[in-house]
Amino acid sequence: MITASQLSGGINPSQTEEIPWKILVVDDEASIRRIVAFRLQQNGYQILTATNGVEALEMFNQTLPDLVIVDLMLPEMSGFELTEQIRKKSYVPLIILSAANDEQSIIRGLELGADDFIKKPFSPLELEIRIRGLLKRIGRVHSVEEQTQNQSTHVGQVITLEDVKIDIARRQVFRKGQRIHLTEKEFALLETLVKYAGEPMTHEHLLEEAWGFPVRTQSDVYIVRTHVSRLRSKLEDNPDEPTLIQTVRGIGYKLPKVG
Repeated sequence: MITASQLSGGINPSQTEEIPWKILVVDDEASIRRIVAFRLQQNGYQILTATNGVEALEMFNQTLPDLVIVDLMLPEMSGFELTEQIRKKSYVPLIILSAANDEQSIIRGLELGADDFIKKPFSPLELEIRIRGLLKRIGRVHSVEEQTQNQSTHVGQVITLEDVKIDIARRQVFRKGQRIHLTEKEFALLETLVKYAGEPMTHEHLLEEAWGFPVRTQSDVYIVRTHVSRLRSKLEDNPDEPTLIQTVRGIGYKLPKVG
């Protein structure tokens, strides 16, 4: 396990396929850090740990992890503030793992940019499954040159809906000619809605397609609803009266049929 005092630079694990995914675990409970670190290390992940929000933000800036797991009730800087600070500079996948699991906390955490919310006490196996679901969609770009080369080879995969253009291959979205920055899960959700454009999608189907796991609790439904709300705020003229991401009463959501 790597701690803040042991940091000495090094390359980003995403630079080579041989180096494992790097995950930052932020929790003030030593037992939680040990359990999570042990289980994830057994699965081949490189684990960094922090005990408070200030330490975690410093470590995040120094190491650029591939995924972050955040408790909400942290000393010095709350998990809410840490999530907000991370989202100001990065769209790295972020999971909140917390005992503060009332509806208000769940929704606030998701609105600040978390991709997922897992309640304590938790199943380590479920945490592993959700991490795999988030990381599976990222894909690794080894260099800026390779990214540019890859993007130049993909043409014609652009979907236009009203004033929104969605470039599936490049994972980019434009509205009225301006680039709209989406988190990984926001794009995954939009991509799923595009894939089934014209068809009503239930919360369960959207979660399975975009997150990679089935609905188990009410908080999973909040995850979908909050991400839809965030997408609407970025893509709709009037998010309260959406014309792009439409609500299908009693079922879920849908996009207008393409073409």
